[in-house]
This record gives sequence, C-alpha cells and structure tokens, in this order.
Amino acid sequence: MFRSSVPPVRRHALVGLAAVLVVVAAACSTKTDEPSATADSGDASATALETGPGVTDDTITLGVLTDQSGPFAGASKGIAQGRQLFWDARNADGGVCDRSVEFTVSDHAYNAQNATTMYADMQPNVLAFDELLGSPMIDALRPSIDRDSVLTMAVSFSSSLLDSPNIVVTGATYDIEMINAIEWLMDEGRIREGDTVGHIYLEGDYGENALAGAQYAADEVGVEIAAQKIQPTDADLTAPVTALEDAGARVVLLTTTPPQAASAVAVAQANGLDMTFVGSNPTFSPALLATPAAGALQASYEMVSPIAPYASDAAGPTSVRDAFGTTFAGETPTHFVLYGYAQGELMAQILETACANGALTRTGLQEAFQSLDNVDTGGLVAAMDFSDPGQPPAREVRILKPDASVDGGLVEVQGLFASPLAVDFRLHS
Repeated sequence: MFRSSVPPVRRHALVGLAAVLVVVAAACSTKTDEPSATADSGDASATALETGPGVTDDTITLGVLTDQSGPFAGASKGIAQGRQLFWDARNADGGVCDRSVEFTVSDHAYNAQNATTMYADMQPNVLAFDELLGSPMIDALRPSIDRDSVLTMAVSFSSSLLDSPNIVVTGATYDIEMINAIEWLMDEGRIREGDTVGHIYLEGDYGENALAGAQYAADEVGVEIAAQKIQPTDADLTAPVTALEDAGARVVLLTTTPPQAASAVAVAQANGLDMTFVGSNPTFSPALLATPAAGALQASYEMVSPIAPYASDAAGPTSVRDAFGTTFAGETPTHFVLYGYAQGELMAQILETACANGALTRTGLQEAFQSLDNVDTGGLVAAMDFSDPGQPPAREVRILKPDASVDGGLVEVQGLFASPLAVDFRLHS
C-alpha cells in the first residue's frame, strides 16, 4: 500500500472541455509580474494582468498530488479521467484567459512523506494545486499550503479544512454526509430512538470528521454510536464487525477504504450477521463488483455521497458519459469521473473570475474562490456556495447502491436531499 521511494514527477498536458468561456481578452492581453503595471499599448486606462507562479503568456500550470498506486488508486484514476475530459474540451475552445491549462502530476502512493517531498519540488512552479488527494497528505501539507498561500483543491470532504482560505472542498463534507445518513435512516425506519448504530472509521481526519457528524446526529435523534477505529493497513475487518455485533448494532456506518468496506460487508454476510452498511463516499469502487464481495455489497451496502452516480440521466452526467465513451472506450467508469469533471468546472470558474478581476496570482485565485456563491455543475455534484467561509459549501447528498448491471456500478436510491439537521448544522468559525 505504501512506497518508500519517491516516484518521478510526470508532466501531463491534459487539455480540457468546457462549459461557458468568459470573454476576458481585454484583461488578459498583456502579462506582467508586477502587481499593478500598466500595459504599454497607448491606452492609459488599460492595465496589465498580474500573474503568479506557473503562468506564462500561453499556459497556466497546476499541480496534482494524487494516489495512483495506493488504496485510493481507483478514485484517483476516475478523477484524472474527468479532469482530462473537461480540460481537453476547454483548451480546445481557447482555455482560460487566452491560455491553455496544463498539469504536473505526481503519485504519492498515499504516503505523507512522499507527498511532502513532491510538494516542495512542485509548489514553486505551479499557480495552484488542482488536486491533493488524501487526508493524511493534506494534514501533513496544510501548514505549507497556508504559508505559501497556494489554492489547493482537496480530494477530501473534511470540514476541518474549511477554516483555511486556501483549501477548496467540493461538495458536502464527511460530517454532513453522516448527519444526512442518520436522519435518512430514521425516516426510513431502519433505526429507531434508543438503537445502537455502529461506525467503523479510519484513524485520522477522514474517519474522525465523519464520526463527529455521526455523533452529532445520534445525539440529536436519540441513538447511540458504537465506534470501532481502524488503521489504513487493516485488511481483515472481522474484529470490528464482531465487536459491533456484540454491541447490538444492526446498522453500521463505514468511513474506510473501498477494500475495507468490502471486507466488513463480506465478513457480516459470511457469518450470517443481520447487518446493513452505509458508507462515506470514498468507500466504494466499482472494481469491488468483480470480487467475491460483490453479492454482499449489492445486498447490504449503500453509500451517502454528494456526487451523482455515473449512470445518472441528469444533464451533466449524461454529457460526461458521452465524452467518456468516446475518449475511454472499453474502460470501466466510476462516479469519480463525474467528480473530476466537476473539479474542472470549479477550477475553470475560479481562474476565469481571477482573470476577469485582473490577477492570475495566488491572492487573486483565493479572492475569486471566496466570491463564488452558486456553482452549478449540471447535477455532477450538489450546487455549492463558497461565500460563507468556514461553512460546508453544500449540504445536499444522495443515497446510492451498488448495481453491477449499470455503468459505474451505482444506482440512486434517494436523490439529492438535505435533512433538517444537516441544513441547521453550523461549524464553529
């Protein structure tokens, strides 16, 4: 799962796809590294575009630190495919600010030490990080990100990241997911006041943020949480599943890796335990439907997620699905393709806004990001509002269920909704 050597940095020029190109040619026609230079064009009112690291006259370079060979490699691949689909079309349509957007990509293999070394090499040469995957890596790099004021799109949904002005969370956070899940389970009659609900969670920010949401909702609706903490290296979840059976839990929340989720569900089925499971959004990969756990997952596992299933017939997913079929014919799609595409749309809006404001700089990106109050991705993820710093950008989620008969392996059980508890939930600033 972990690699001790640092993989070489690879440069990918992933060109992109496109929603709406904001015409900013006047603002983008001249480049300078000085904060308030004036274009020498004979027009005294024309001011030059301020630029930061990774910006040239014809390119904008963004960094990607991801997991191509560790436990979340499946998610990483889907995100990369979505990113490529978006930027292929966007760059073909003129890019952003008369510049093409390119990417420098490194595989940290879900190893924080690797990520720290790679970040140090990459940071001076990129305007922003289009992807930083994994809570341990984000935890390790957060002081550097804030010191360098480099906008970073986290592939993490932890609400603990929201107090950083430099970290972008796309969609509902892990705590919001679990708050919605518990109230939905109550509404469905799957749990009742006084019941014990299990929660198997990974040590670290990912698991602990989800657990905090579950505990908040449990206190509000009158159920008990029986928690079992695990490590990323734990492969056999017999012990925590058995402990939760002994505690009387019939519904178990999962905030784990996909293989760990499959282990928990398969263990319960193999031992004849009357348990159902609801997982955080990173707990599923359609690759699991080609394993011996497939039957158990389809019978007793559901997932709560702000990301649409790949098979959704909404406008955004349908468009991405058509593009995927052309570009990646024969490959297995995942819902993370939609997430990667949505990340592209969000980054494009940030870059466009910064350019229109006259500053393709790190400060300019931060200001542009915090000004966005209605980011609509056509149903790829829930609509997002980033104008309320410190609060989740979205509160709506879906309930999805594995189904090997559909592309992407997931079908929708419950469409976008936000429970009353999730709507009212406020994080301390």
